[in-house]
Amino acid sequence: MPLPRFASLAPERRAAILGAAAEEFARAGLEGASYNRIIARAGASKGAMYYYFDNKEDLLLTVVADLAERSAAAIGEPGEFTDAAGFWRELRALCARTVAFFLTDPVVAGLAKRVLAASTESALGRAVAEHTRRLERYTADLLRAGQRVGAVRTDLPVEFLAHLLSGVGEAVDRWLLGRAEQLVPTELAALPDQCVDLFARLAAPDPFTRSSTT
Repeated sequence: MPLPRFASLAPERRAAILGAAAEEFARAGLEGASYNRIIARAGASKGAMYYYFDNKEDLLLTVVADLAERSAAAIGEPGEFTDAAGFWRELRALCARTVAFFLTDPVVAGLAKRVLAASTESALGRAVAEHTRRLERYTADLLRAGQRVGAVRTDLPVEFLAHLLSGVGEAVDRWLLGRAEQLVPTELAALPDQCVDLFARLAAPDPFTRSSTT
């Protein structure tokens, strides 16, 4: 992660450095990224960059952590719900905001694609694995809330369901990010409903009943 000196920079300077790095990493990945190109785009000096980060990998991890923070802020939390229909409606809205965040900016989409392709043995892969574990815990809490209003089945351990849904979500992410440029607007618009349908088939009390998702 960044050295303490990076936190002392003005917010606009931090944003400029991380933005330039995100563009380069999205384009070329860790191995192919040019530190010199990042430095030039950020309007910084090589000495300054080593003053803020130990190495290129450290900078990439900082960029990914920033992406995670920005995505959480943009996607937000589900709204209030008091019944099964409300639960699935809020989940659909959550899916729609997720799709919009990752596809609005090609740099974000490119960076997310690189993150998903990270080796499990790399520092980035380990960071991604920890993020996945946090996401599964968050999903489990959301499913428990769904169980309280009858939206989620109770015949399976909630942690197992969370693991299943996280796996489906990752598969959707990989499929979407690999084809985002080819999808037409109507296909993109249909994705939130399709994702919720997939989740409901796994998690709803009756996996063959869709009435509670609309």
